Amino acid sequence: MQHTVIGTAGHIDHGKSSLVRALTGTDPDRFKEEKEREMTIDLGFAFLGEDITFIDVPGHEKFIKNMLSGVTTVDAVILVIAADDGFMPQTEEHFEILKLLNVERGMVALTKIDMVDPDWLDLVEDDIRQKLEGSFLEDAPIYRIDSLSGKGIPEINDAILKLAAELPPKPDRGVFRMYADRIFSMRGSGTVIAGTVLGGRLKPGDRAIMLPKQLDVRIKRIQVHNKEVPETRIGERAAINLQGIETSQIERGDLLAEKGYFKPTYMLNVSYTQLASAIKPLVNRERVRVHLGTAEYLARAVPLEKKPIAAGETGYLQLRLEAPVACEIGDRLIVRNYSPGRSIGGGKVLEVHPEKLKYLPDEELEVLEALDGGDAGDLVEQHIRRNGFQTFTAQSVAHDVSRPAEEVTELIDKLLEEGKLLSLTGGTGIWVLHRDVFNASREQLLKILEEYHQSQPFRLGLKRSELASKLFGKVDNALYDVFLDMLVKSGEIELSGIIVLKKGHQIQFTKKQSALVDKIIQIYWDAGFVTPEFEELVEQLEAPEELVKQVILGITDRGDLLDLGVKIGKALIYHTKRIEEAREIILKLFEGKDEIAFFEAREALGSTRKYTTPILNYFDQIGLTVRVDDVRQLKNRSA
Repeated sequence: MQHTVIGTAGHIDHGKSSLVRALTGTDPDRFKEEKEREMTIDLGFAFLGEDITFIDVPGHEKFIKNMLSGVTTVDAVILVIAADDGFMPQTEEHFEILKLLNVERGMVALTKIDMVDPDWLDLVEDDIRQKLEGSFLEDAPIYRIDSLSGKGIPEINDAILKLAAELPPKPDRGVFRMYADRIFSMRGSGTVIAGTVLGGRLKPGDRAIMLPKQLDVRIKRIQVHNKEVPETRIGERAAINLQGIETSQIERGDLLAEKGYFKPTYMLNVSYTQLASAIKPLVNRERVRVHLGTAEYLARAVPLEKKPIAAGETGYLQLRLEAPVACEIGDRLIVRNYSPGRSIGGGKVLEVHPEKLKYLPDEELEVLEALDGGDAGDLVEQHIRRNGFQTFTAQSVAHDVSRPAEEVTELIDKLLEEGKLLSLTGGTGIWVLHRDVFNASREQLLKILEEYHQSQPFRLGLKRSELASKLFGKVDNALYDVFLDMLVKSGEIELSGIIVLKKGHQIQFTKKQSALVDKIIQIYWDAGFVTPEFEELVEQLEAPEELVKQVILGITDRGDLLDLGVKIGKALIYHTKRIEEAREIILKLFEGKDEIAFFEAREALGSTRKYTTPILNYFDQIGLTVRVDDVRQLKNRSA
């Protein structure tokens, strides 16, 4: 049988601890103060057989934080109601919390039956049934219990064993994680944390990480039900002995996890339900207490649909936390008022590293709706879609969504078959993009080029790097090259060296520009290898600077001129055919020798150092020559 964690819930002094003690023989109240005050203050634990753990939670409203630390990881619940009190304020709050946490199985223990007469018991049961109507406990059995005499204990014990045996298998994503709800030190062993294993396996000797502080630890020993075990299983209450960390470095709510899967975050996007009992709507930037895992976090709540969330309504929130949390998509959480403390709602984590938002546009709201109601395939698809034009592997996606790489690989293959994802192949790489992202990027690229051609018709197009910056900001260059090649093959764009242009675009000069084109080309031809600087050219042409600049840019794009000033930060322009001549001159210098000096090239070109340097640098750049100390050598003798 799989391991099962059962929590108690209910008002203070309704007999939760007494029931656990009667079932297990163990007093879950661990502290002296609890025994003296006869009141549970912190979480208590007890075991029934080898595979059932009870988490006994406090019933007093002052200790609701501790109650939430225990109940967030239970598989089922026993709602404990005293016969002489019936439903009380903390019964109601605990019950609402259980519904918000999506607990689906449980039973009711009607305790202290010796305190009332049988007729009163029937009335209390009727009232309980009315309170549970429409909930997961609507048809749950109600067991009449006297924990002191033992009446009803065998019956509820049998029901617990039956419930545990019938629970469906827990879905295991294969990634170990466990929130700490107890931290202590043992003589001879050192630091120990305890909690409920939420997934994956861990063995002595393994390395793990303690989040959100990101502290590396080594696993020394593991105990379950006070017995040493070779590895953990999902659902177990485990005590894990850690090396490399002190108890002072750990807090309740810290996550022990497999390395590489979880990253601390200060923001969460969540689906949210405001309780019908909430006194007022949840408004923008309201300060709240968020209970997630086994910890409490202060946060600001930002409704993403631009309106407060009223009592009984659902919506989407961005929670901006004041301290980092490490959690998983799908985790449940409870939201309480900052002051006075009262549970007002709860929900489910949809995104763990969202962009900071004031509200969500309609199309992004649709994504959250898909994540809220979707399956694992929706989760993978929307993760790839939301992250846009990036490189993805099954392993990287698996890390981001905390699922096994094998499962993610299968889901990606299925999404490719369905046409929701595209596979881009080029060189030695294979990339996956969401079809919507590919289409949107394609449309945006064509729009940028069209606007550029219209505003600067005298230019051939945009440089690859400039276009990438406008389109994506930062981008994987190999993926970007494949993307451009696909658009070339589809006949939508052309590539001219490092220039990208729309298919069929040609440089167009105005009348004023055309009047200067031939003059400028001739000037640079006549100049040979000692060409005029821009200011000299403007003076010679007696034309406006901006007009001359536009013409030079256009005929350089067209290929008549070559700008070699990149390396020295200043435009040094040559006639393209003069550079072809220079190539032949340099190659001739290498006849019968392995290297040439700078002065030899300068004299052969009939130029100066200022103009010879960019020419030789250009030949180095295109792979004709290579500089070795103060001389040049041919990079390839066959050239």
